[in-house]
Amino acid sequence: MSQHSSTPPLNLNNASLAEYVGRLAVLYPNAEFYKEELRDTGRGEGPSLLITVCQDGSIIEEENFYYPDNADIALDLEKLDAYLDFD
Repeated sequence: MSQHSSTPPLNLNNASLAEYVGRLAVLYPNAEFYKEELRDTGRGEGPSLLITVCQDGSIIEEENFYYPDNADIALDLEKLDAYLDFD
């Protein structure tokens, strides 16, 4: 079982990600969480952060968050561990 912080993730650069992570901690208290930084696809979207939620050996959901600034994604990757336990 993963232990999750009860502190709302308000200190993330991506507001959509902050809302999503807060929801995940409540909806899936026993899930496994994975994060992966993906490169820009070459279409000018910028890099993205893929969050995958797994439970009982199955993927429950995945969500992708885009970042126009590489510095913002690097900071959020570091901060995410305070809010969810990533495997």
